[in-house]
Amino acid sequence: MSVSGMKKQFHKASQLLNERLMGAEGTKLDEDFLKMEKTVAVMNALLCELMSRTSELLHPNPAYRAKLSMLSTVSRIRGQAQTLAYPQTEGMLGKCMLFYGQELGPASDFGGALMDVGGALQKVGEAKDVLDVGIKRTFIDPLQGLQQSDMKQIKYQLKKVNGQRLDFDYHKRRRGKVSTESVRLAWDKFMTYKELAERSMFVRLDSDVDLIGPLAALIAALLDFHRNAQRILLDLQRNLQARLTAASNKPARQFRSEKLPVGAGPSSTVGFDPQLSAAAPRSSANLDSGEESSVITSTPDSFVSNFADCKLLMNQPCCRAIFSFTSKRDDELDFSEGELIILTGQVDGDWLEGTLGERSGLLPVSYVEVLVPLPLP
Repeated sequence: MSVSGMKKQFHKASQLLNERLMGAEGTKLDEDFLKMEKTVAVMNALLCELMSRTSELLHPNPAYRAKLSMLSTVSRIRGQAQTLAYPQTEGMLGKCMLFYGQELGPASDFGGALMDVGGALQKVGEAKDVLDVGIKRTFIDPLQGLQQSDMKQIKYQLKKVNGQRLDFDYHKRRRGKVSTESVRLAWDKFMTYKELAERSMFVRLDSDVDLIGPLAALIAALLDFHRNAQRILLDLQRNLQARLTAASNKPARQFRSEKLPVGAGPSSTVGFDPQLSAAAPRSSANLDSGEESSVITSTPDSFVSNFADCKLLMNQPCCRAIFSFTSKRDDELDFSEGELIILTGQVDGDWLEGTLGERSGLLPVSYVEVLVPLPLP
């Protein structure tokens, strides 16, 4: 810095101290300028907090945010262009459900349902990644560009205005000791910078479209995300309802333990039946002679999941019986609680027409729960 520049900075500091400590009165700026300056200060604070709060909306976990920020800094230091995606909570939960659904296997209805939910949640997580990228591109980046260009320039100009004001007030305070030309020159510089700052603030505050546009883009991105999430979850709800109906219509199974013969080897204690042993005692000679042991065995009832059939049935008008019904006329249909009935028509508000297997007939509305309604006439 030159000697004249150092002297100028000293004069400004001297004037500032006089105003702060000695109560000297500085040049007053007009109301319009002060009002715009205050509005610009509010906008500066708003932009900083707005981008911070938006990042928290997209990335709510502060630990992950800090970790990603640290890894990004390290990557920049190393000259790497590595970008790490924020792990969406829906995707993490979906990954957990998919893993344990696969562990349970396709034979388990619960495992199949877990895989359905896990896959849907991963799709929601992917939709949130798209939201993340969209909001950064259409909302955060434009506001960041505004903050680093126009607002930064205005901040610099306001700083220059304040500096030139202090310089002018210093020369004015020392009038008589400094030349009139110096006072006039300081005044001209002060007014020039004031006009530049005032014009920049006016242009910025008069361009609301540049601020409303990113807000509209933010809402559009959020709306697209919620629409996609709703579509994914509605499909999932239909699949889960079909699985639930299929599981409720399974035939009841009873547990029967399988007994092993006494003396069948080292593992003969498994399933040992003390009553069988007491009723038919055997000597070691009989066991050594290779004589077969009489055992009581049973196998669990076999069943096949009817999820696919139920899903096919749910694609047409149908209902589920909530009570058993015994027909009293030839045109009525017998059914048991829990059975699925295909609907073929509606007689009136109390009776429906339906098909169960190869049988058709009338069924009372109060005895069934309509799962897929008949199309409107």
